Amino acid sequence: MNLHFEDLKKVMEILATYEKKIDKNFKIPLHEYEERYKKVWAELEKKEIDLGFFFWYREMPGDGIYLTGYNPNIERASGVISPNKRPLILAGPESGILAKEVGLNLETHFVNEFSIPDEYYEGVERGSLKTIISDYASDIKRVGFMTHEDYIPAKFMNFLKESLGAKELVDATSILEDLRYEKSENEFKCMEQADIIANAAVRCMLAISKPGMLETEIAAVGDFAVKTLGGTGYGFETIVNSADRCRTVIGPASNRMIKEGEIVQIGISPSFEGYKGVCRRAFVMGERNSLQNEYFRVMNEGFRRAEKAIYEVAEQNLPSNTIDLAARDYFNTMSIEGTNMKSTHFYSTCHGTGLTECLEPMVITPTKTERYGKNVGIMLDLGCYGHPNVEICGGCVENAYLKRGNAVQCCTDIPVDVQELVGKGI
Repeated sequence: MNLHFEDLKKVMEILATYEKKIDKNFKIPLHEYEERYKKVWAELEKKEIDLGFFFWYREMPGDGIYLTGYNPNIERASGVISPNKRPLILAGPESGILAKEVGLNLETHFVNEFSIPDEYYEGVERGSLKTIISDYASDIKRVGFMTHEDYIPAKFMNFLKESLGAKELVDATSILEDLRYEKSENEFKCMEQADIIANAAVRCMLAISKPGMLETEIAAVGDFAVKTLGGTGYGFETIVNSADRCRTVIGPASNRMIKEGEIVQIGISPSFEGYKGVCRRAFVMGERNSLQNEYFRVMNEGFRRAEKAIYEVAEQNLPSNTIDLAARDYFNTMSIEGTNMKSTHFYSTCHGTGLTECLEPMVITPTKTERYGKNVGIMLDLGCYGHPNVEICGGCVENAYLKRGNAVQCCTDIPVDVQELVGKGI
């Protein structure tokens, strides 16, 4: 083990500093859920939908958490909602019982379809999906699937088409997608808390990093920080990659030992009340050489130009691709060892966030001219990957932002370049 008392002392000092900024007892108020139901009812009536079906699981939790506050663990879950009726939860018995913790007092039924396959539960009655839904909403003529069919297993899509007696199954995914995109102040509060936790976790990971450590040892410190400060899950598995493993964008930590002079990227995405935060950075273990200095200078400048564009886009209501092009056009003017850096700008520069780390509107592309919504979460995620020289084969900078009207708040307090923080505490 490469973690020692002095390392843990640095970690505890960092955690003590950040803990003062966090309210671990904060929750989305129950009345806000009731307001969400009213908005969904109005959309269902507008689209003449008798029954809306939504589906979720741990890796794609947004629709379910938004309406129920409940996130299943291992098991999957679904729910239905009809105009002027509160949602009905359909879940497996092992984690479904957790739905009561939210306090919404939603009717919850355990069903075979969402239980762990072939498992036996003593004394637990599991109902029929068809019977339970039919009892909830009678005379179903038009059903809308509210979660994208990319995430709903085929057997449940077939169930909606064939087993409820409805005459029509329609795409109603825009209802939750649109409602979830625009954030309330309470949602912003949860996201901000998650970002504070992310800042602390990255500071802790940097503080204990030294040559000879395993990627998993660094990741363990980040995970410890998340749970200590009140994080209850993750938007992605904690990232620690080194050397040629930095060619991946979101690779989890391995048991690889990190050597002096190798490039390292770290990232963490804590979840607070279901809402995701983020912080990702790259550095060199030990001293940077001249090639690495040039790589970080170029990557960091591209990030700073994109960040400047975020504020301009919000203030002036400019096309969203302004942000991506600010970095991409700059990289097109820069080459390192004969490689044009635009070719390493691997993915789009910004994405939306909320109940998932990145799987919701809006992803910003070089050609997308769509304007941002009014009150939205943004993650500026700039990575330079794929350079043929392993010493600079991949790295990233990712910050979190809240856009309120024409104003933007950065929720990340870590410097863009973190090299000076490696091995240091507060």
